[in-house]
Amino acid sequence: MNKQRELWIDAAKGFSIIFVVMGHSGDAAANHYLSWFRMPLFFILSGLVFKPVDSCRYLGWAAKRTKGLMTPYAAYGMLIATVLLLFSFNFKDFAENIARLLYGGLSLTGPYGVFWFITCLLFTQLLFGYIVRYPMRTQLLLITAAYSLSHLISLTSLHTFNLPWNIDVSLLAVTYYAVGYYGKKAIPALIRRRITLPLLLPLCAGVVALERAGMIRYSLNMKYKEYDAVVLDLFIPLLVSLTICAGVYWLSRLFPLQWLGNLGRNTIAIMYLHLPVNYALKYLLGADYGLVPFTLVGVGVPLLAALWISRFPVLSRLYLGHHGGSRPAVSYSERTAVRSSVSPGD
Repeated sequence: MNKQRELWIDAAKGFSIIFVVMGHSGDAAANHYLSWFRMPLFFILSGLVFKPVDSCRYLGWAAKRTKGLMTPYAAYGMLIATVLLLFSFNFKDFAENIARLLYGGLSLTGPYGVFWFITCLLFTQLLFGYIVRYPMRTQLLLITAAYSLSHLISLTSLHTFNLPWNIDVSLLAVTYYAVGYYGKKAIPALIRRRITLPLLLPLCAGVVALERAGMIRYSLNMKYKEYDAVVLDLFIPLLVSLTICAGVYWLSRLFPLQWLGNLGRNTIAIMYLHLPVNYALKYLLGADYGLVPFTLVGVGVPLLAALWISRFPVLSRLYLGHHGGSRPAVSYSERTAVRSSVSPGD
């Protein structure tokens, strides 16, 4: 991918993490509509930068992926559990928090509320990395089977089962991941067309209008396996995600969006820290606050923390998934390839 296309991908990841923070602010309307696409968009963008691995190197690649994602998972988990212990001196709660981190899935709530995404992303990458070894026909059959099975789970009592690490949610996520991967050429080509954004925006507005008028009912919550609309669960997230990608692409041609691209390359710290930071601030203030302050705090403070952490190689390996510190100058594409391999948006 050329530099312009890489920038819009990182900038789109930047918007994605902002949407995630907004959705957790407690604003019901924001959470309802943002939930339609915020997680699928992450998986689609991740699929766009996925590179297949030879079957003979799969185990080594899988081990590297697991280390890259689970090291920050463990580091942030222990950090949050330790801070809570220092405030409460409740060793029982500390032990329970560690147990919840080990099991993952629906047991992760409160300051750990978004940790489920990391393990789901890991299994999605491992699953798709295995699937692409087969011929295209078999790949499509497996993806279709996974998508169908995910909805069977959602539509039955199986959705109440708390499987470790949200493994079953990967059955849906792998479809969005596949959309990004199979659309590696088509999606950039589509969003570069001048007619695309003017066409997509009214379609998005029409879907929202239909939902508000009660003509369609739609919701999507991947963590809790609330996806029961087989057609709309593919159509609506893809429609909105393409609209956002097109909008970001054209914005990147009109304005300097390097700052947003930098935000997109630091999603890992924002993903892990936006809830604990806001919970701590709410506790200190003794009151809730609105959507805008929650978002500014949830994005700004973790971003500053990530920039500080990146100065220290050891901390960078633990909390950012890369070496950090002083590194030789590299091209934009090289930086993107390295960072996208470990960020939550990949």
